[in-house]
Amino acid sequence: MYVVFKRLYILFCLAVFLPLLNANAELPINDKTFNDAVKAVKARNYSHALNLFEPLANAAKHDAQYNMAVLMQAGKGRPRNYSDTLYWSWLAQLGGIEDAQDIANDMLDALPDDDIKNVRTKVGKSLQDRLDKGDIHAIPQFANYHLSIIEEPNYGAAYIWFSIAVALNIPEMLRPRDEVESDIEAKDLAGLQTQANELFNKYEFEPFNSITKGDTNDG
Repeated sequence: MYVVFKRLYILFCLAVFLPLLNANAELPINDKTFNDAVKAVKARNYSHALNLFEPLANAAKHDAQYNMAVLMQAGKGRPRNYSDTLYWSWLAQLGGIEDAQDIANDMLDALPDDDIKNVRTKVGKSLQDRLDKGDIHAIPQFANYHLSIIEEPNYGAAYIWFSIAVALNIPEMLRPRDEVESDIEAKDLAGLQTQANELFNKYEFEPFNSITKGDTNDG
């Protein structure tokens, strides 16, 4: 089961931002820093809020990434920057924050193709850097990156990383692995499975240890 923490979304409405709800996420955040950032937003000290959110966002705290995207889209605290907005919204989306997809879609309509391509590359590099540091939580996000963020879905790459996620007992990965497998030609499966095993052995990730009862990869 993923770590539970208090999630505060900040939604831009005219010039007012408000915390919205509680939910689950995969990583705990620094509650004091996050709450201080929320207070700064409510006080309309947006520059200070961004300075507090940004290190959390860089540490893959997805609520902070979402709030970075909201503030950057609004041009609050720093001049409006659609490339940065797309970057943070895509990372938040991959982290499970559904509202971030709406912001990303707006940015895709606003940005030229070359800028979008550069942001895609930047998101992929960010996830790759986390994998290289042994961050197991980046694995399903990297798999989904190859399905939902790159211009044309790469089912093979997604299958490799979903397979690694299942092998490490990351929850709720069995179904997406099998769904992606159905989109892959039989002749390609053996090669992809070999690549998955090679990467699994290369990275030597520690298995996900939150299982207490049963096998959460059973559905």
